[in-house]
Amino acid sequence: MKYPFSPEVLDALPEELAELFRSLEATLLDEICSRLKLAGELNEVTVQDIRALRSHGIDLKEIEKAIQRTANISQRDLKKLLDGAVERNQEYYKEVIDLAGLTAPETLVSATDIVAIMAQAQREVGNLTRSMGFLVDNGRTMLAPGRAYQWALDNAEMQVMSGAVSYNQAIKNAVKQLADSGIKIVDYESGHRDQIDVAARRAVMTGVSQLCSKYTEQSAEYLETPYFEVSAHIGARDTGVGWQNHKEWQGRVYSVRIGDKYPSIYEVCGLGYVDGLEGANCRHIRTAFVDGVMERTYTDGELAHIDDGHDVDFEGKHYTAYEATQVQRRIERTIRKLKREQTAYKAAGLEEDAQAVTARIRRLNKEYKAFSEAAGLPLQRERMKVAY
Repeated sequence: MKYPFSPEVLDALPEELAELFRSLEATLLDEICSRLKLAGELNEVTVQDIRALRSHGIDLKEIEKAIQRTANISQRDLKKLLDGAVERNQEYYKEVIDLAGLTAPETLVSATDIVAIMAQAQREVGNLTRSMGFLVDNGRTMLAPGRAYQWALDNAEMQVMSGAVSYNQAIKNAVKQLADSGIKIVDYESGHRDQIDVAARRAVMTGVSQLCSKYTEQSAEYLETPYFEVSAHIGARDTGVGWQNHKEWQGRVYSVRIGDKYPSIYEVCGLGYVDGLEGANCRHIRTAFVDGVMERTYTDGELAHIDDGHDVDFEGKHYTAYEATQVQRRIERTIRKLKREQTAYKAAGLEEDAQAVTARIRRLNKEYKAFSEAAGLPLQRERMKVAY
């Protein structure tokens, strides 16, 4: 039987929410940078002009409205997504239990457990709009969106006063810093920083993984099986030692017991560890497996050839299937960053800079298409989409 969530489906699930937060990012950049545009000859801008601009301030109502709208939509979309995950797991395990000749219970996972997992995911996503900001001055300063405008003008005033640069150049510097940063989420305890869309993806993935995990464990208990099948996908991580190398253990059946007919899921796959099965950035899931009743999704032979045709020689360099997926992600990140710059430059009236960035985006899109086709990997343009 196919899993309730293939790794490909699991990977695509959070994209709608990630795009929503990228749209918020673009809206805020547009709102802030458009206020930095000055009429007239930019080379003749004086410190007095900058101070006059500052005294007008920025209407925070639009910024607050955009943030609130995103917060509301994200909660609604997240609930729909998690409800879908519950439904899909419920249907899958009803089939598994029927196959085993047992009567499926009304609900496998208690409403209390489901509510707790959903509430945690909703808290995580809700916190995104409360703890976000622009990271500037080489990562030393975290600015709430409403403060970014004042910071840009303060910077411009200092640079113009020193006579070092024109207002145009000073604003370009500030706008580039804001765009390069994008909206970040900072964990002040660990110091870890993430783009807001990446943090949104993680919150969704964590919620869905926890729901899948809970259904898997409850159904295994109901079926009285110690065995689990682990999913498999093209381009799994093939680096590291032991369970860090996910390609080595994907697609097989494991036991929660030591010394069983199947290897230990803890010792081989590192279940419960951050770099193992169901750890950070892992798209594999496990499903309850009934020996003698169910068949594996992949044979050992199929797993040995799962990456065939997906390694690639490109521009004089060889990439494994895993490395090829990492190149895809890197190009996607660069294009997202350039799109932020494009939005910010356009808003600030820096047309030449906007055009230069547009040309770079066009070149990278071509490279992305050529590389993905050479590696036989699907184009994931939705990862670079921004609508606002």
